[in-house]
Amino acid sequence: MPLPPWATTLQVMHPSQLGPYEIAKPIGRGGMGTVYEAVDHGTGRSVAVKTLAAHLGDDPGLRKRFAAEIETLKSLQHPCIVQLLAFGEEDGQPYFAMELVRGRSLEQMLRSGRTFDWRETVGIAIDITRALKSAHDHGVVHRDLKPANLLFPEEPSADAAVKLADFGIARLFGSSCHTMAGTIVGTAEYMAPEQATGGPVDHRVDLYALGLVIYAMLTGRPPFHGGEATDIIRRQRTEAPPRVSTRVAGIPTELDALIDRLLAKEPAKRPASALAVGRMLASIATEVGAMPPEPAVPASDPGITLGPAAALTDCDESRRATAADAARLSSGPADAIDLTAPTQDGARVETAASDPNVIAVSPASDSVRADVQTMPMPTTPQAPSPGLPQRVTVSAAAAGSPHPRVNRFTTLEELHRTSREEADARARQEFVLRSIAAASILALVVGAAYVLLRPPTADELHTRVRAIADAANADLRDARPLIEQFLERHGDDSRAATIRELDRTLDLDSLEKRARRRRSDDDEMSPLEREYRAAMAREDESPLACVAALEAVLTLHESDPQTATSLPATAPPESQPALWLALVQRQIDRLEPQADREREQDVARAATVLAEAATLAVEAESADDPAVTSRLLERRRELLEGLVEIYASRPHVTEAVAEARSLLTPPTPTP
Repeated sequence: MPLPPWATTLQVMHPSQLGPYEIAKPIGRGGMGTVYEAVDHGTGRSVAVKTLAAHLGDDPGLRKRFAAEIETLKSLQHPCIVQLLAFGEEDGQPYFAMELVRGRSLEQMLRSGRTFDWRETVGIAIDITRALKSAHDHGVVHRDLKPANLLFPEEPSADAAVKLADFGIARLFGSSCHTMAGTIVGTAEYMAPEQATGGPVDHRVDLYALGLVIYAMLTGRPPFHGGEATDIIRRQRTEAPPRVSTRVAGIPTELDALIDRLLAKEPAKRPASALAVGRMLASIATEVGAMPPEPAVPASDPGITLGPAAALTDCDESRRATAADAARLSSGPADAIDLTAPTQDGARVETAASDPNVIAVSPASDSVRADVQTMPMPTTPQAPSPGLPQRVTVSAAAAGSPHPRVNRFTTLEELHRTSREEADARARQEFVLRSIAAASILALVVGAAYVLLRPPTADELHTRVRAIADAANADLRDARPLIEQFLERHGDDSRAATIRELDRTLDLDSLEKRARRRRSDDDEMSPLEREYRAAMAREDESPLACVAALEAVLTLHESDPQTATSLPATAPPESQPALWLALVQRQIDRLEPQADREREQDVARAATVLAEAATLAVEAESADDPAVTSRLLERRRELLEGLVEIYASRPHVTEAVAEARSLLTPPTPTP
């Protein structure tokens, strides 16, 4: 078919070299780019290399999506997922290399009429759930799980009979940088209802698609197929699919029920995770029938090379090329690409590979897919991450241009090694920081312990003791431990005598309080203590009399031999007579000022009484009235008798008492 007038056609020259990879042949090509089979000239390993079409290399949206696919694949290391090997840029054209899977896709097998019994289906589905679990554990939603993206290697490994590919429209959980709200992405026949509405999606869209894949394996086709994509999307959203058991006989009830749960329109009614689905499938395989051997590509099938992740067959029924398409494709060279053709994710295959054993593939996802709008990004090459080893060169032709095209190449092995080295460096740095922090804390602890546990010096102890002793409101008892420590450690210090006085003061205070609290009838009371208590009992009556009694106690016991030699220091203070005598002396010193005042007051009072008595005697002699004379003399007598009564025991007024007594004695008449 001739091209429209507005279309142009460009003969595309395949690159011969991309980084270290020598291009062998194209595996497939679409509006967005091309996938090649290539050979690593360093190792001789065959790989699949995916690159953007040359005329799209400067499209910021496509470059950003291409980079996002690489970032997604970096984190996915699982035997059931096609593995990323390396990535880079060649003359500004981004590309990445993946393992080359030789075999058939599930789409090819279904299209050839192949169906699977329920045991084979369960075994394959378990491998798919393992791949989905790995992706979901890394926060990646595939969003385009379908038979064309499930590859069966010719020589399956023991731990992976099927490989999941095409993460071109995968999305990180919660990410919103690649898909605008309301945009529909995916393949209509294998699209979840919430995905069909363009609303928010999570990992459960992959579980819905898994249910559709299982359905197609058992019945040969998905429940909704044929017709326009919009009609298929409408049916996905509104119609309940027929139960598998109504189309295929012999399906276990448990498997039928699980498929029905996976195809629930509401995500909340589906199983919670790929892990849960895998366990249910394993339970069905164990309880209903023995696990089948790992499926393999039939021996009669020719060897076919399959592209990796985003390089897959575009042969879903809804996107099957029409006769007109075939005529148009056959009318031009095999390598012709229509530059006006769609460049979105949903673009159909433009050419088929010339090798009959190589499947025509689309670097974008196949089947019906709506475009994913992307945020703009710079068209200049992005700076490499710090510390990431990359082989960077600038082509000679482009070196002089204002915007030179940079060549970059990084293998996943280098990336992982760099990550490990950076992790080791961070670990070493953290170890050093932790060691420094631990050493600092240890130094603080040791320093604090030294300060707390180091015996204080004599100056420190003396300063602390004096601070307590000199404080007006301080209790000297608080200084007792410091005093004892000073006398124990620094007994020969010049200030030890002062500290001993304070220690003595504390002992006297304690002894005085004990004497006040002790009952007078205590049989264990010593004679000295008893006499002390008796003397102190007179304090309220007369400080002067109390002092006199205390002085008598002191005089009486100073000559006691037991007083001259104190008991051992280990004896309690109250058992040491010398301490009691010291307390007596302290009380004398305390009461002496009061006694002096009392003495002065007594002498003055006695003199006043004698003077008043003399006055009364004179008045009586001069009185003319005998009654008045008698009353005055009676008053004089009472004063003199009171003076004798009160002051007779007080030695400091002995003279006044004697004079009063002489005045009371009537004169002896002279013969």
